[in-house]
Amino acid sequence: MTPVVADADVLFGATTRGLLIHLDFFGLIRLHWSPLILDELSRALVDTGRKPNDQAARRHEQRLRAALPHADVPASTVQQQFQAVAAAVRSVKDTHVAACAHALVAGAAYPRARVVNLLTNNVRDFRVRQLADLGVMVIRPDPFLIDLWGLDAAGVAAAFAALRATLRSAPMPERLLDRLAADGQIRTATVLRDASRHGTVAL
Repeated sequence: MTPVVADADVLFGATTRGLLIHLDFFGLIRLHWSPLILDELSRALVDTGRKPNDQAARRHEQRLRAALPHADVPASTVQQQFQAVAAAVRSVKDTHVAACAHALVAGAAYPRARVVNLLTNNVRDFRVRQLADLGVMVIRPDPFLIDLWGLDAAGVAAAFAALRATLRSAPMPERLLDRLAADGQIRTATVLRDASRHGTVAL
């Protein structure tokens, strides 16, 4: 099981967010966030009009927490790691994300894991080598998902199919793959699409 902390910019894409949650359901990853990350996500969803108001965004937060009760890393635990990661981020606003990942390392939450993966679209905001020295691997979601596909293609495909089955709109696989690509996971969508067309997985 691979420990993962997702930055707000990764959780912002609904299809990516849903896929990560279902990858957790299927035991391929162990997804984490903090109240600080979810607050950043909620503000972004309101600011972009994806949620009509703060109340709707907070209800969405509650649904995320209900879906993955284990995912939350308490704010107080995260804040205790601010100093440890301060030199490894390029902007103060990113400190809480790195601190969330490092909190799992410092707390030995996953003693068998070599690293905690920090998924972000803004890799440049972090000093990657310094965080690697602290046990945190900064990586964009698309290459992370490709790596996961290489380890368990059937599991990734099953998580994608399960996500599709939960959606009220019941999108066809191609439509949901388009949404995943629009989130930025272009290579992952391509690999899933090709495997589906060749009949090696069912989506």
